[in-house]
Amino acid sequence: MEMIPQPPEWTDRAPVKISASREIMASPDEIFTALADHESWPQWFSQLTKIERFGELDEGIGSQRRAFVNKVEIDEEFTEWEPGTVWGFTVTAVRGVPSMIESMSERVSIQQLSPDRCRVTYLMALGPRRRIAWLFDKVLRKVLAKKLSGALAGLDHYLHPTEQQ
Repeated sequence: MEMIPQPPEWTDRAPVKISASREIMASPDEIFTALADHESWPQWFSQLTKIERFGELDEGIGSQRRAFVNKVEIDEEFTEWEPGTVWGFTVTAVRGVPSMIESMSERVSIQQLSPDRCRVTYLMALGPRRRIAWLFDKVLRKVLAKKLSGALAGLDHYLHPTEQQ
């Protein structure tokens, strides 16, 4: 199913926004390098089973990747790419499941707190189909926020595998 791609500024004004933040002991470049290593995402974002790049660009604005969540395929196009600062995409298509949303974008912002410590914020922005918008507020918001928090914890562990239990 084709989605309605959105520009970066839509992420801040989307009808539904879900976010999670975590302080991570790493430099902005270390964090961004992990984000840009698409194939490693399933190692720290447990819902993802595989990521693959496609299209002409390997990285940067306009580059594309396909995320697999079991048998669901999600095509993403990058709209934000500032090494050490921000990384974001808009979803262009979803296959394998009826979509409850018309638009979706995600952004990871990196705020440096000290040379080796950053606050990482993962923001998911959704444009649900009109008849089911209530479902996001009543049920899915907490579930999705927990998944984003889990992903950031996974990223922290991925960057520091020997330091955590």
